Amino acid sequence: MSDSSRLVVLAPYALRDWSGRPRRYLDPAPMPFRSRAIIGAWFDNDEQLERDYHRRQRGAVQRLFAAFRLIAQNYAVLHHARMIYCLDGMHYAILVQLALAGLFRSKGKIIRRLAFHDSAWKNLKDKLKRAPAAFQVECITREQFASASHELGAHRVISRPWKIDTGWFQPAPDVPKTRAVLPGNISRDESIVAPLLHRGISITRVARLASLEQRHAAEIADPRFELVTNAAHRDYRELLHSAPAVLLPILPCDGSAGLTAAMEAIAAGVPVLANRSMGLNELFDDCQYPVPMLENLDPDAWARAYQRIEADHTSPDFIDALENSRRLLVKHHRILSAGDDWAQIFAAACDAEVNACEESLSGAAQAT
Repeated sequence: MSDSSRLVVLAPYALRDWSGRPRRYLDPAPMPFRSRAIIGAWFDNDEQLERDYHRRQRGAVQRLFAAFRLIAQNYAVLHHARMIYCLDGMHYAILVQLALAGLFRSKGKIIRRLAFHDSAWKNLKDKLKRAPAAFQVECITREQFASASHELGAHRVISRPWKIDTGWFQPAPDVPKTRAVLPGNISRDESIVAPLLHRGISITRVARLASLEQRHAAEIADPRFELVTNAAHRDYRELLHSAPAVLLPILPCDGSAGLTAAMEAIAAGVPVLANRSMGLNELFDDCQYPVPMLENLDPDAWARAYQRIEADHTSPDFIDALENSRRLLVKHHRILSAGDDWAQIFAAACDAEVNACEESLSGAAQAT
């Protein structure tokens, strides 16, 4: 592709092929017309990505060097781009620093990164306040959007609600129910597992963390418990469909932990038990979710809530309410067909820049 790409996405890694697995929102393949993905390393499948990237130990210096090299090797493409979208914080931080040093021209550009965690923008807060207006951050929850806008100014912050592949995650009502599923890698309260097992709730813990084998050594001996690490996507979907409920005991954190897992469960028609946390509060409200959120991580409260779900699972009203939530999720959080999300993001960003410019000119004219 020529250097005339209007939208450029920067990422340290990406998958070439999404067949046989759910698409992930904002992944850099496929891209729309006149756009380009600049990727540090391409992988053919999840197994290769896990083995050759996620499990390899990389220090901060090594990752910083790789990010800088990717930018340097593709400087001409970035120079001509109208919009640059960084899927990794290091690429974004380097571009901010280069712009502040006068080594990268950002005028007329839109340069963004997605902030999964508050630290994504807080660590750059001082530099962003001095950086050119081209540099912006996108937040996936309203809580994050409000706090970032307050600190950085509304002109630097964009709301970007998260999406999932609702075509991959769909209900399978005839699948027999076995164990509750507790999915996820970070900010999960592992200490709640043993008390819930003791209260008669069977659990499958699904994660990518091999360290959980040691953490749950005692629970592994219990026939009501199963630990599944690095499950294939089809296997996870089967576990999800066979779950009476998905458990999301979220520890306090600065991000929207559990949001993707909750969306996947709602799309699949599986009840979700979760405590109040960033992102999940908003999701439950937006989807009019029929299962009340828990106020804390007390095992007794979780066991009672789980028992209520078991009692309601054949209730027509409960089933209808879950389906209504699923429809609302599909309406607002569905990944679009190949490349269309990127096309929408680019078009909306350009329109916003034009409107901001017109408002600025109008204000200047009125002032004179």
